[in-house]
Amino acid sequence: MHRLQQKVARRVQLLGAAERVPASAAKLAQVIFVTKAEDKAVLEAALPFTAPAVALEDFKGEAKETMLLYPADAPRTLLVGLGDKVDEVSLRDATHAAIAHLASKGVQQAVLQAPSVPSIPDGRIAELLSQTSLLSNYRFDRHVSSKETDVAPLTDIFVQASADFAKDVAEKLLVGEETLLARNLGNERSDVVDPAFVEEIARASAELPHMTVTVLQDADLRAQGLNMHALVGQAATCPPRLVVLEYAGNPAAPATKVALVGKGITFDTGGLNLKPTGFIEDMHTDMCGAAAVLGAVRAAAKAKLPVNVVAVLALAENAIGAKAAKPHTIVKSHKGLTVEVNNTDAEGRLVLADALSYVQQKYAPQTVVDVATLTGACIVALGEYTAGLFANSDALAADLTRAGTTTHERLWRLPILPEHTAELKGSMSDSRSMGKDRYGGACTAAAFLQQFIDKDVEWAHVDIAGPSNYSQARSYMPAGATGFGVQVLFEFLKSRA
Repeated sequence: MHRLQQKVARRVQLLGAAERVPASAAKLAQVIFVTKAEDKAVLEAALPFTAPAVALEDFKGEAKETMLLYPADAPRTLLVGLGDKVDEVSLRDATHAAIAHLASKGVQQAVLQAPSVPSIPDGRIAELLSQTSLLSNYRFDRHVSSKETDVAPLTDIFVQASADFAKDVAEKLLVGEETLLARNLGNERSDVVDPAFVEEIARASAELPHMTVTVLQDADLRAQGLNMHALVGQAATCPPRLVVLEYAGNPAAPATKVALVGKGITFDTGGLNLKPTGFIEDMHTDMCGAAAVLGAVRAAAKAKLPVNVVAVLALAENAIGAKAAKPHTIVKSHKGLTVEVNNTDAEGRLVLADALSYVQQKYAPQTVVDVATLTGACIVALGEYTAGLFANSDALAADLTRAGTTTHERLWRLPILPEHTAELKGSMSDSRSMGKDRYGGACTAAAFLQQFIDKDVEWAHVDIAGPSNYSQARSYMPAGATGFGVQVLFEFLKSRA
């Protein structure tokens, strides 16, 4: 994984309430979170040192407000406002404000004093500060050589809270690390991250507890009948493949399984229905569904969750060339349905459909969740702030929505109506690959996938086209690949353990 490492090694760790910062700490700052207070005496009492009254005149404790102090008898201290109504989201935002401010000042190490907030348990506060600090401190800086324009991240972040929270904080940090892996996979360009590269990362995951990895190469896809998957990748110089990671976290119940299926188009040109300028440039992020699934199953293995997971990465590059699939090609799917490819730029649903069919036939999971940067229509509907959720089970939809709320990777349920399914009826094939017009595109895409779900299998489709790739930074979520999906999938797996 060294080819994805960033320039500066960054660490976040819990510091017990009685522990001291290592003596080697350099350019250190402490962070004190302060709720809004009209009375300056309350603010002064919250500080562990005496500050001149004039220094606090302009600080109100408003949400995300910051003030850097240089006390004579303490390290530089950043005051960060929490406002008067503190919840988990505002605490995350305040943590990001702290990390961003310190990085802008060239601070290398920070100690975040966990505040006491009546509305949030102390243990949860420690988790939020730790994980948000890790995510906020992220930079995709492997290719940045100019020190003048590069704002260096912090090298060490300590969260001072009770050592009783160490286990839960460690879990949140390992999930955060896998989120960063997903970000790096999404942000790195496709000349590096091609199907073979993702396979290499997946194979390295076999070193994790109870994890095995198998791969169907191009010839295997065709031999097994995954013809739609093979069709999408047949023009690329790096052939398509299906990577399966099996995590046996509950060997006492080997038949009980959850399958996660991720779309992994490492670059999407659109095929012969070529994407125009303004739409093609960031298509190296079209594999973010596979990145999220990979990160989630790795996190489950590291956390030793007692759940059996089959994680499938449907990898291909949708390239142009003499071998590229032609519009209106009719291809026989793994399930046996014939599909007319109405637009070669709607390729993700083809690889997903074959992967869904294959994992059900081969592994017989009771629950299947697929994750994909599937449709621009979902971004039009929901923006970049939330993923679209489709499900054939209210209970599954509720579990995923709850996990999304907990992790702030939000999901919004959308419908698959009979009319959406009817649009897919083919005239010269069993099914069209798309609806008959541009309306309801996220719903008709989900309806297409639903055709490949077996009876009695609970299934959900998560369209992460919006929140997987931000057009601009928002709080601790950076511009570019965000790693969206790792946390919500992990939280969901934990709920099913």
